[in-house]
Amino acid sequence: MRIRIGDLLVRAGVITELQLKAALAEQQQWGGKLGDILVRMEFLTEEVLVRALSKQTGIVRADLSGEADKAALEVVPADTAEEFGLVPIGLKDQGRILVVAMSDPLNISATDHLVSLTRGKKIETQLAGASAIRNAISRWYRGEELLRDEVGEEPGMKIVNNAGDTVVDMRARKTPVPKGKAAASPPARESAVDVLRGVEETQRRSVAALKAMVELLIEKGVFSRDEYLARVKR
Repeated sequence: MRIRIGDLLVRAGVITELQLKAALAEQQQWGGKLGDILVRMEFLTEEVLVRALSKQTGIVRADLSGEADKAALEVVPADTAEEFGLVPIGLKDQGRILVVAMSDPLNISATDHLVSLTRGKKIETQLAGASAIRNAISRWYRGEELLRDEVGEEPGMKIVNNAGDTVVDMRARKTPVPKGKAAASPPARESAVDVLRGVEETQRRSVAALKAMVELLIEKGVFSRDEYLARVKR
């Protein structure tokens, strides 16, 4: 019988029983994968999670640090890779086998879709973290491609919050150059990936601050840990 990932992590001493209970309570309230929740709550890193999942499932971990396999990328469109959270990393057996990295290698609907898309190729899955796959998609499919927002603006990207307010604006507007003067060099800008990483880091810090506050309130006796977990389950 396969050991559940949460129990495996506790047995390995990666997380505590209390952390597992907190993550399970979060999962019960909001849904989602337990591993992703543990990473989001900063109880472990994505790399540690991938290693544990690899041990649990016996699926090989993918290496996404190198260059892209262009032949493999041509088999799977970028929108399909983004939709299913996967990235092709190679072809085997004279192109009859497509090797893909997935954060959920046991997702049958994704592999079935790939079989149909590739006209019957055998799909071999390897394991990688969700953020590592997103980064690989950005690097291998998009390169330094940025989004073009409006006519009269250079390629760029802006991030908005739920209210539609701009949080980060990377667009550079065209500025007329007076006759007889050379155009000034545009200021260096961060790539879209760098900005998104910054947003993710801000979110992680917010979660860490919230966790620290809860632990302090429990330590001060404002409420017990059981009371907190019971409230989270609502």
